[in-house]
Amino acid sequence: MSEDNKNRKNITQNQRKSEASSVKENKIRRTSGVVVTGRGIRRVENLPTERQAERDIRKRREDEEWNRGIVRIKTNADRVLLVMILLLLTLGTIMVFSASYPLALYQTEGRDSLLYIRRQLMFAGIGIVVMAVVSRVPYVWFKRLAPFAYMLGLVLLFLALFIGHGGDGSANEVGVKRWIGIKGTSFNIQPSELMKPALVMMLAWYLDKYRDKVIDRTDRRTYLVNGIVAPFCILGLACAFVIMGKHLSGTLIVGMIGICVIFLGGAHFGYMALTGVVAGGGAIAAYLIANPYALKRITTFTDSNADVLSDNWQTTQGLYAIGSGGLLGTGLGGSNQKFSYVSDAHTDFIFTIWCEEMGFIGAVLLIGLFLVFIWRGLIVALHAPDTFSSLLAAGIVIQVGLQVFLNIGVVTDVIPNTGVPLPFFTYGGSSLVVLMAEMGILLSVSRHSYQRR
Repeated sequence: MSEDNKNRKNITQNQRKSEASSVKENKIRRTSGVVVTGRGIRRVENLPTERQAERDIRKRREDEEWNRGIVRIKTNADRVLLVMILLLLTLGTIMVFSASYPLALYQTEGRDSLLYIRRQLMFAGIGIVVMAVVSRVPYVWFKRLAPFAYMLGLVLLFLALFIGHGGDGSANEVGVKRWIGIKGTSFNIQPSELMKPALVMMLAWYLDKYRDKVIDRTDRRTYLVNGIVAPFCILGLACAFVIMGKHLSGTLIVGMIGICVIFLGGAHFGYMALTGVVAGGGAIAAYLIANPYALKRITTFTDSNADVLSDNWQTTQGLYAIGSGGLLGTGLGGSNQKFSYVSDAHTDFIFTIWCEEMGFIGAVLLIGLFLVFIWRGLIVALHAPDTFSSLLAAGIVIQVGLQVFLNIGVVTDVIPNTGVPLPFFTYGGSSLVVLMAEMGILLSVSRHSYQRR
């Protein structure tokens, strides 16, 4: 009898030890992320915590709710968007010829009025082919390529600091490094144009990958590090390389595009606005102080007595062109201001020539076309199948919308004169091809729409 009691006591003690060991093991697993193997306890770095598990469950529920009653299908590219792209490209190409032939005749001593339009037509054709090819690429490929595209943009911006040039003599005099030329040809690449879509892709990739941590408001440290610090580091690095090439307008555009994408990605608005104002405002102030020629543009804009024959010549002549158009305009090709009055009328100030030849009604119609394009692009972004594709489409549309707004603001003297191109209209080879590649990405996303059951 005593032997049985002793055995029973031993069994009870062993069970208690086993239960205690199991509890301790589970506690260690929950707190340290470990597992027990035949060789003992080892750490597992990617073991999900309880909070991560809750996030996964919440994300699955959100996805189920979002896709409830919806059938995802792959269709043709958005037709309205495609029509807007081709229409804007056609009108822009026509206006490049109208605005550039006086300068072409002057530079070739009257021998070749097609000097600029010939090159623009070539790059427009290349751009259409690029857009058609890119639109057939599944949008998930851009997600895989996002980090590489971003790194390529940074490398090209870095190289431009050493082998780049400003594009013209006056720019080179102040140390501008915006372009990289291809030896033996007249073709130049502007790395900041490549950085715009690359930045959008990178931020969309990051905000999709770490979406739960970005929108998590239960832990301040988590969403500050993942929703503010990390994406602003990605944005800040791109802006730093662009501004080192003394391209203030490009830096502003890249910065605004990035801030918009970060906001749409779910970052905390208050912290985001504070970081953007402090970091961005400080960087711009330091740049203006270090570069008097850039500061002079600001002082000229605010000076009502600025010399219209020198410092304010281009803006003044642009306003004359807009006013000369009246209600109906002078007719296609009928502009007088493009004859050596508006400086480089075929580039950033091409909208003034459009207004002079097409009049107020033509200007309103063109702005309306851009608004239709933006509206349709945002529809594509809203109907995109996931966070990455939605942010990617929205970022591209925001880029085009910002450049349209800033360009029209500059030529109408609403904001200081900076070099902001008008999408589809401003003369340029590499920038047009990059823009058409972005349109291909937008059309690729539009292929993955939805229908309700």
